[in-house]
Amino acid sequence: MQEEKKGGFKKVIIGILCALGVFFIIAMLLPENDEDVQKPRTEADVNAEDSGKSVSYADVSAVSVGTGAKNATIMVYVNGSDLESESGEATTDIGEMLSSGIGNNVNVIIQTMGTKEWQDYGISSKTAQTYKIENGSLKLIRDNLGQLDCTSKDTLSEFISFCKTAFPAERYMLVFWDHGGGPVYGFGYDEWQSEDDSLTISEMAQAFSENSDIHFDIIGMDCCIMASMETLYAFLPYCKYALLSEDFESGLGWSYTEWMAEIENDPGISTPLLGKYIVDSIIKANETVEGGDSACMGLFNVSTASNLYSSWKAFAYKNENSLLNKNYSKSHKAKNRSARGFFDFWGSDESDVTMSDYYISDILALVENIDSESDEAKSLVSALKASVCYYGHTSDKNELTGLAVSLPYGDSEFYGQLKSVYSSIGLDEEYINWLGEFVSAEGADYYYDYDDFSDSWGGWGEYESDYGCNISDGSCEYGYDYDGDYGCATDGSCDDWLYDFMEGLWYCFDDDVMYLYDEESDTTYYYDEYNDETYYYDDSCGDWCYMD
Repeated sequence: MQEEKKGGFKKVIIGILCALGVFFIIAMLLPENDEDVQKPRTEADVNAEDSGKSVSYADVSAVSVGTGAKNATIMVYVNGSDLESESGEATTDIGEMLSSGIGNNVNVIIQTMGTKEWQDYGISSKTAQTYKIENGSLKLIRDNLGQLDCTSKDTLSEFISFCKTAFPAERYMLVFWDHGGGPVYGFGYDEWQSEDDSLTISEMAQAFSENSDIHFDIIGMDCCIMASMETLYAFLPYCKYALLSEDFESGLGWSYTEWMAEIENDPGISTPLLGKYIVDSIIKANETVEGGDSACMGLFNVSTASNLYSSWKAFAYKNENSLLNKNYSKSHKAKNRSARGFFDFWGSDESDVTMSDYYISDILALVENIDSESDEAKSLVSALKASVCYYGHTSDKNELTGLAVSLPYGDSEFYGQLKSVYSSIGLDEEYINWLGEFVSAEGADYYYDYDDFSDSWGGWGEYESDYGCNISDGSCEYGYDYDGDYGCATDGSCDDWLYDFMEGLWYCFDDDVMYLYDEESDTTYYYDEYNDETYYYDDSCGDWCYMD
């Protein structure tokens, strides 16, 4: 298991279009030329123009924002591990939750496990327990559960079942707290279990399937290196969005106070907007709080996982020789933790911990360094853009772009575990067998030098003009428009707009503002998250109007 929470990345990057259910991934600034943003031309518009009729804006009240939920349940699956026994990091984060004021509109249910010494709040070290946040304090609701094994899918399944039964709600969110080891090793390092035990993504999926009567708005993992194509694929049937880090997390991990206050204040808050708040709070804390370090976090549209997998395979098979001739695992190292006064034993061995130990290869870095010109490469970048809804990183840029893939260079033992996990989550046999070629690859010991990419990676924003993504049918799966027209309407008549078939809304991202167009009301509008105001475009005067 990865035995530390670390992180790394530069500034918050806004520029990724969320494909599914995005009510607002919004923006910092209103562009100077708002009047230049036009609504997409639909078939009705074309017919109206052909007949000489004018198209006007209708009842603005028809536009809805948020989910409308009145309550929510957040399940927090906490494996305290050495992070709690050595430095009290789990109870520090629980303190952040308590400070948020959450608990009246939103149930926060915390299962405590996996550490030999809890540091605060009277949490028992002798047995697992379940707590609920009420009135700024922890209320014990289940005791004497025994030393539950957090790496067992049965433990996770039972916790989910308990929460949904005892605290039913209109929406659900699940947070894993602890160590992460990538899509093959998964989640774990329970101090009461063997160091080799872990909860794999296939076991997580099994636990979710046993509770398939609920569908999570967000599954988040407050742990290291879990942002991968394979993780999204495993989560595909069970949630809308995933919040994951491609890098080692810092000692701070997630920052809970601000975003929990937001959902308590508005339990119906749009899921993508809530995800944005979570990402922003993590990056802000690591930039400003003592003990912060490198950090990156992404909000991912899980519904795109199937298309991402297909696009990746097409690219990978085309570029098989290049992939096998070099080891493209990232050699990025975890930052020193002991220097900031945590626990001393990390000082001797953390410098040897790298992403390459877990065979983490950044997908976009592979494209940019192997093949960025082929149709397969362009389709893969479009699929990535659809998957990476919102991405943030600290200012110490380290060239991780959001999502990774695992290639088992020269490691038969790792491949043996990979086969079992990948088969269980439904990846096809042909691909799994193909990955076996990396075990004996001649280039397994020759690591690729990403220095040029490290110097040139400027964030997802620069890809907006280079790669387009569109939806060719109602599946909400993306493909590249090879004719150079990056419009997203099915008839190719609009520019830079995306259509969400599930929500029946169009989206356009321009100068850091997310615009939305509602066909039913024929209205273009955007939401100003900082002032909590919604504006719509008034065709009669050619300007933006505030919606009361």
